[in-house]
Amino acid sequence: MTLFSRLSVAAVIFNSLIPLNSSAQSQLNYTTSWIGNSFGFGDGKWMQQDIQAISVGADGTVYTNAPWDESGSEIAAYRAGDKIAVAGSTHGWGAAGGDAVAVNHTYLYAAMSIGNESNALVGADYPAASLTWYGITRRTLANLAAGAPFSGGIGNSANATKNSFLRLETVATGNDASIRGMAATDSELYVADTYANRIVVFDANSMQRLRSWNVTSPGRIAVDTDSTLWVMSGISSGNLTIQHYAANGTALAGTLTLPVGAVPADIAVTPAGQILVADNGPSQQILVFNKDKDGNGQPQAAAPIGTRNGIFHPVKGVPGNWRFNGVTGIGVDPAGNLYVAQNGEGPRPVGSASVGQGAVLESYVYSSHAFNWRLYGLTFVDSAAFDPATPSSVYTGSKRFTLDYNQPVGREWSYAGFTLDRFDYPDDPAFHQPRGVRGEPMVRRINGQRFLYTLDPGAHYLNVYRFDAAHGEMAIPSGLLAQNPLPGTWPAAQPAYGEWLWRDSNGNGSVDASEISSNPSTGSTVGNGFWWVDAPGNVWLATPLSGIREMPLQGLDPAGNPIYTYASSKMFAMPQPFTRIARIVYIAATDTMYISGFTSAIPWDATHWKEAGPVLARYDNWSSGTPTQQYTISLPWNTQSNPQTTTVGVAVAGNYIFVAELYTQRVDVYDARTGQVVGYMTPGASVGNTSGWVDVYLGISAVQRDNGEYVVLLEDDARAKILMYRWTP
Repeated sequence: MTLFSRLSVAAVIFNSLIPLNSSAQSQLNYTTSWIGNSFGFGDGKWMQQDIQAISVGADGTVYTNAPWDESGSEIAAYRAGDKIAVAGSTHGWGAAGGDAVAVNHTYLYAAMSIGNESNALVGADYPAASLTWYGITRRTLANLAAGAPFSGGIGNSANATKNSFLRLETVATGNDASIRGMAATDSELYVADTYANRIVVFDANSMQRLRSWNVTSPGRIAVDTDSTLWVMSGISSGNLTIQHYAANGTALAGTLTLPVGAVPADIAVTPAGQILVADNGPSQQILVFNKDKDGNGQPQAAAPIGTRNGIFHPVKGVPGNWRFNGVTGIGVDPAGNLYVAQNGEGPRPVGSASVGQGAVLESYVYSSHAFNWRLYGLTFVDSAAFDPATPSSVYTGSKRFTLDYNQPVGREWSYAGFTLDRFDYPDDPAFHQPRGVRGEPMVRRINGQRFLYTLDPGAHYLNVYRFDAAHGEMAIPSGLLAQNPLPGTWPAAQPAYGEWLWRDSNGNGSVDASEISSNPSTGSTVGNGFWWVDAPGNVWLATPLSGIREMPLQGLDPAGNPIYTYASSKMFAMPQPFTRIARIVYIAATDTMYISGFTSAIPWDATHWKEAGPVLARYDNWSSGTPTQQYTISLPWNTQSNPQTTTVGVAVAGNYIFVAELYTQRVDVYDARTGQVVGYMTPGASVGNTSGWVDVYLGISAVQRDNGEYVVLLEDDARAKILMYRWTP
C-alpha cells in the first residue's frame, strides 16, 4: 500500500478544548546533572568533543588540537586529569582549529585555518573572496589565550592573537590544506605541508623559514633523541609509510617496517629512544620499535602496547584500560608517562568534516602500564534514550551508559559500551549519512530482545540495529528506512527517486542490492518527516503535509531483523487543527497519539524548519478509526523575541509531557492527562546554569522510575554531554 492509499477508516471526531495557556510560570523543584563528560561546566570546564592531535610538554601538560569544538575549545591544555586552559580565537569570525600541534619549552604551535565566512569578512585579517588560509597560530605556554607575535605574522587584529598567525597555504575555499603534522625543538619548528607535499622548517623563535624538502603528502612528525625525524607519508592517498630524515632533510636508512594491516596515526619517541606508532588499523594498539643494535640502522619491532583489537576485543565494545578506540595522538613526557588521545574513529580523512565519535584522553605509566587518569567528552549532536527494560541503562547513538542514581550530581553515569563497529560493519548506514554518526536513539524491546533505532539529526533516515551475545555491546546493522535517496553513491543499489528501505535478510550487516525495497510512488512527499517507533516496534512516519503512516511490525526474520513493508502500511489523515506535523509520540499501551506542529493561525515557515511547532494536541483511541482529541496546548512560541522562543522536541513519560525549547534552555512540563501547565526546568548551577541548544529533531527523552522520579535527558549541543534533569512531582 502506498502512502496515499486510502484505508477504510471511520471519520475522525474531535472534541477540541479551548487552547490552554502555555506560559509555565512556576520553576519546578529538581536536580540538574549530566552524562558523558568529565566536567559539567559548573566550574567553567568541559572536555572537548574531538581531539585530532596532541603534544606533550616537559611538565606532563597535554596540548590538544581539533578543527572544531562547539564551544571553542579546539586548542586546550590538560594536566593530571584536569583541564587547565583553553587557547581560544580558533572559533568563529573565520577561524577554526586544525589537525596538528607542537610545543617546546616556550611556545605552542597549532595548525588552524582562517576563512572569510562565505566572503562576509573583508580586510587584511581575512583572505580574499573564495579563499582560505591554512597555517599556524603561535601562543606562549604561559598564556595560551594570547598570541605570540612575530615579524610577518598576521591574524585577527580584533583579538589577542594579532600578528601571531603564519600563513602557509592559500587555497580556494573547499579545498583541505590543513597541516597534518608538526614537531618543535627550542630552536626549530618542523611543519608537514601536506597539501604542497613538503616538510618546511622554521626558526622556532623568529618564525622565519629556514629550509624545506619534498615528502609525498606528509603527516605526523616526531623528533628522535638523536635529533633525526620520523615522518609519516601518504596521508592523502591512504598508502601510509614512515620515513626517516636528518634534520636537514637528508633521507636516512632505518624506515619503520609496519605490520600488515597497520594504519599509522601518530608517532612519538620515548625518553629512552623507543619509537612508538599509534596503529588505527584493526589492532588498535601502539606499535613499539627498538633502536637497532647491529649497526644497520633498522629499528626492530618489539611487543606492542595495548589490548589486541582495543575496544573491539571481546567483550566487544566494553571500554577499559588499554582498550583503545581510534587513537589520534600519543606522547610521552620526560617522567615516563604515556598519553593517548582517541576519538572513536581516528585522524580525520583529508577533505572530511568529521568530528569523531567522542573524545577520550588518558594517561598511563609507560614502564609499568599502571593507569594514571582519563577524561571523557563523549557526545556531540547526540541525544540519549532509556532502555525500557531498565531506567539505569541509557543509549546514545554510539554509546551506552549505566546510571547509579545514588551517586552525587555528575557522577551518576559510567561509560559502559561503544556500539559502533567500523571494522566488522563498515557498511553500517550511519557511516554514509550526514556527519557519519548514528545520532538520536530509541531503544525498544521486541519479545524481550533489545533493538536500537536511531535518527540522523534531521530525521531523514531511521536506522535499525539488533544485538547478540557474540558481539557484546556492538549494535549490528539490521535495517534502514529512508525518506529519500541518500546523497552520493552509497548504496549503489538505492533507487534514484522516492523512499526505500533495507533489511539485512542474510544477516551479514551489509546493504546488498537484493535486500532493498523501494516505494517510488510517494516521490518526495515524505521528505522532512519525523520517524517514531512505538513500544511494540511499529514504525510511524509523520509526514509534513500528508498525514501519519504506520508500518506495523511484521515479526522478526530468521536473522533476527524486524520486518517492515510498504504493503502493510496504514495511513491516517492529518487531524485538526494541524496544517503541518512536526513531531509525534505514540503510546501504544493506551492507543494515545501526541502531535505537535503548525496550524493556520501560526503556519510553518522555512526559517523554523527544525522546530516542533507552536501547538501540541493529544488524541485518544487513535487507531480505532474514531480518535478523540482531548486537548490542544499552545506551546511557548515567540519568533520576535531575542532570543526567539520556539520548541524543538517532545517526550512523554508517565503522567507528564516534556517539551524542549530550542534557544531558551528550558523544558516546559505539562500534565499529560489534562494538558495543564505544571512548571518548567532550566539548567542548574552544576552545569553553569547553561546548556547548548537542543539542535536535533529527537533531542529529548524521559522515563518514570519505579520510585516515581522522572528523569529527562536532553542533547547539550555546546559541551559534549547529555543534560539530565531529575524531578519528583
